[in-house]
Amino acid sequence: MSLVIAEQVRGRERTASEVLDEHLEKLAADELGAVWRVTEERARREAAAVDRALAEGRDPGPLAGVPVGWKDLIDTGGITTTYGSSLFRDHVPDRDADVVARFTAAGAVTVAKLATHELAWGTTNQNPHFGSCKNPHDPTRVPGGSSGGSGAALASGMVAAAPGTDTGGSIRCPASCCGVVGLKPTFGRVSLAGIRMLCPTLDHCGPMARTVGECALQLEVMAGESPRDPRTTPVPVERWTEAVSRGVAGLTVGVAERYFFEHTAPDIAASARRGVDALRDAGARIVEVDMQWPTKLGIADPFTPEEAATIWEFWPERRADFGRDVQRDLTAAEPMLAVDSAITSQNRLEYRARMHEALVSAGVDLVATPAQAFTPPHIGVTEVSFAGEEAFDVTFAMCGLTQIFNILGWPAISVPSGRDDANMPVGLQLASLPWQESYCLAAAAVVEAASI
Repeated sequence: MSLVIAEQVRGRERTASEVLDEHLEKLAADELGAVWRVTEERARREAAAVDRALAEGRDPGPLAGVPVGWKDLIDTGGITTTYGSSLFRDHVPDRDADVVARFTAAGAVTVAKLATHELAWGTTNQNPHFGSCKNPHDPTRVPGGSSGGSGAALASGMVAAAPGTDTGGSIRCPASCCGVVGLKPTFGRVSLAGIRMLCPTLDHCGPMARTVGECALQLEVMAGESPRDPRTTPVPVERWTEAVSRGVAGLTVGVAERYFFEHTAPDIAASARRGVDALRDAGARIVEVDMQWPTKLGIADPFTPEEAATIWEFWPERRADFGRDVQRDLTAAEPMLAVDSAITSQNRLEYRARMHEALVSAGVDLVATPAQAFTPPHIGVTEVSFAGEEAFDVTFAMCGLTQIFNILGWPAISVPSGRDDANMPVGLQLASLPWQESYCLAAAAVVEAASI
């Protein structure tokens, strides 16, 4: 785990190079399809730099020697970054994404590029161009996506940190499916410079780790304003590692039964409620709130035409270069191009204001929901049916309970809260108002402690 590794390396109990050798062995043995490229040459340089700094009495940073894998949607300078697309098979960025540069400056060691759904347009991480990824808890099932390689690599111990990206749930979905922790921060908290965009007003980058404390440490490293990304907001970077131990006494947690629990498989809803019970037992006040989403389990908020242009610059002229599922989804989404962007933007603003007022008036600090509505489907499944509902397209159904918080721009975390009837991990999603990641982390730590 990254906190333990950093403490051991900084305390001179192990060298960064020794930690690297252990993880290179695990990466070489990958049978899940989580690893697309092992970046051994860069990793050895960075590990040696950490060891050299310590030998010279210098502080290498809070992530000293921590092996990190990067979703292949995130640029790594001098290392092939495909965005999961055959269109970018030979793409080699000339510089690191902001988040990569900040991790490197903090002493982290880049060891691998990890599997992603094609262009991040999907939630199963089944990629026809570079290989599909399996769930570490059941290799016949998907790991979630589009940061599925990150979730699988973390859960199987191949890396100790694996930040992901999230447009509709692509951090929280694989975190829930793989039994790890994933945090989507407030929009504007973390720079997106050097990350391939899917939807610039909904995209987020955030930490994924095996524990809540490790997510908090990663967030401290990656957060902050950047001159390369005008979407970042000049708000203070907090000591989120301290928030983890604050507890939830005095906090009010809203439980949205309508939509979030009503449209969730019973075994998963029961596991999520056990997480809510843990918060109640720790001193939180639990109240019912209404956060009715405009439609059931699907993408209800279209991209604007301007955003569609950034996604579909090769569509449909190079249709044959896209995988079958992405072809299908892009075809279905083409009507978005006709949507008036001013109307879409106004609808978002009105919805955000309405939800903000609903929570503030109810005195709610956090909202608790399941992160996923159903067990991770088996590989190859294209439609899912659960909780007495009609069949839904798997791509959109897997982000049915998460995308609302991308539209709102609020921080939201998925933390393991138990297992479902198929013995697969279940994540509890905890969301708060903008810039209140500390509440998410404090509550997630309580659930984590109760679930161990």
